[in-house]
Amino acid sequence: MRARLNRSKDRPVAEPLNQQSLFVEQAEYLAGDEFERWSAEHPEEELILKKLTQAGAKLVTGPRGCGKTTLLLKAAHQIRTSTNPDALSVYVNFKSSLRLEPFYQKNANASFWFNQWLLLKIYSGLFEALDLVNGGHVPNVAVNRETAARLASQLEMGRTDLAVDETGLSVSTLEDDIARVLAAKNLRRCVLFLDDAAHAFSPEQQRDFFDFFRQVKSRLISPKAAIYPGVTTYSSSFHVGHDAEEINAWIRPDQSGYLDFMRSLLERRLPKELFAEVARDETLLNLMSFAAFGMPRALLNMVRSCFRGNTLKVDRANVLSAVKQSFSTTNGVYTSLAVKLPMYSTYIDAGTFAFDRMIGLIKDYNKSKDVGHQSVTIAIRKPIALELTRVLGFFQYAGLLLPKGEISRGEKGVFEQFVLHYAALIDRNALFGRKAVNTSDIVEALGRRKSNEFTRTTTSALLGSDDVASVLSLALPPCQVCKTKRVSEEARFCLKCGAQLKSVSTFEALVNQDIARLPLTTARVRSIKEKSNIRTIKDILMDLDNRELRSVERIGPYWAKRIVSLAEEYIA
Repeated sequence: MRARLNRSKDRPVAEPLNQQSLFVEQAEYLAGDEFERWSAEHPEEELILKKLTQAGAKLVTGPRGCGKTTLLLKAAHQIRTSTNPDALSVYVNFKSSLRLEPFYQKNANASFWFNQWLLLKIYSGLFEALDLVNGGHVPNVAVNRETAARLASQLEMGRTDLAVDETGLSVSTLEDDIARVLAAKNLRRCVLFLDDAAHAFSPEQQRDFFDFFRQVKSRLISPKAAIYPGVTTYSSSFHVGHDAEEINAWIRPDQSGYLDFMRSLLERRLPKELFAEVARDETLLNLMSFAAFGMPRALLNMVRSCFRGNTLKVDRANVLSAVKQSFSTTNGVYTSLAVKLPMYSTYIDAGTFAFDRMIGLIKDYNKSKDVGHQSVTIAIRKPIALELTRVLGFFQYAGLLLPKGEISRGEKGVFEQFVLHYAALIDRNALFGRKAVNTSDIVEALGRRKSNEFTRTTTSALLGSDDVASVLSLALPPCQVCKTKRVSEEARFCLKCGAQLKSVSTFEALVNQDIARLPLTTARVRSIKEKSNIRTIKDILMDLDNRELRSVERIGPYWAKRIVSLAEEYIA
């Protein structure tokens, strides 16, 4: 049975029905009516939204694609549409914050300019929030709508020279202006939803953000921010638990209601005939749901992968292929950290070895076990080397490992447990330890897991060496003058020639990557290079109105927009 998006007697459909929005992964890119219709309810949504809409500072944490943005947008919408609203909800997306990261390599006033940008983005969000409420007169504030947008854009382009005479905002200025707006609208408080916060991988930039977050919290202002596990760096004055409560948005694939949530996500998003095809074989639907590993974005992408031309075909071969591709994409998020965090490139390489070792250990464990006793959990004996802890944090950022907590085994020691990505276990045949396994057995094994089925290991076993320092060492850039190796991350001057040591800009390194780094087919990359002047990701981002991309054969408005989105997502 196959489901078609559109039917035509005369010719095939050029593009699937409304794929521009049907398979949009990021909630912030959906139109308002689509967002409301297509958003499924998180298993713990009521509790999470209660925390996000109330006073107090909160941090929503989870890997990419787990639904943090959706929860923030839902909370903002709930405040805005409540029967007797007493608060103003302001949503701000800081996805482009990495564009300011070069300041920290070149500008002595980097922290000042970054804070100005944060404030300008919040003012822009404030104006948008006021557009969505009852409108009317807006009190005079420190910066108007047009100026805020223009100055923020100029700072993203690195043009501090154009902004120097017009900036001078402060947290106290913002507080006074918000208080004035609240009084005019007869509201008691403002909730700031700061999405993709601490987004850039610059530790200095992240520390500045959390100093700002701590300062902006007040009786009138309740900040809420979305962050990533494993890669977030807090300022010395910011303490999770004291300055902000952490909320985990990652939907555990072993929790009650998980399969129902994933099913409802597709049922709300897909047209009836498409959902009927996906749900025709419940085993395959559940297999994709488990393989998504708690990330709605991954499930949508797997369904998209089952299209053959304009036809959705959900069979065993296509689903297993989609699972393989889904794991490859998630693993790609992890390996991309070698470019985004070049200092930790050896950590990323060692992590790949360690992850393969985890899968091998679980595969060996599962060979002699029946369907109800399969392991998906690795238990690492404590203490875990600090270097490996960093790698495990990178795994969590990408969504490859789900923390499960500690378990004690008496004299054998205390172990830290992590659930491995189900798609990796399926793709690598780690369940039952053999290739020829029925999909129904895989689904049953994942659904019937027992908490005492886990595989124990140690730091040295995962890294293949007792000498952790020899395996996990920082890849520090050498002196730019004499090429002498740096002695430490904190070194500011070369010990040999005395030259000042410069740091490499993460943003500049990313935008100068070849477009082949993007998840595009080899043929499409070749076509773009042959038919246009585009070579790097920077070329895509600088392509005004997508003119160069549109000049390439078979790239229309839909694909031009999608390629730009992939480029933006890559540097994000």
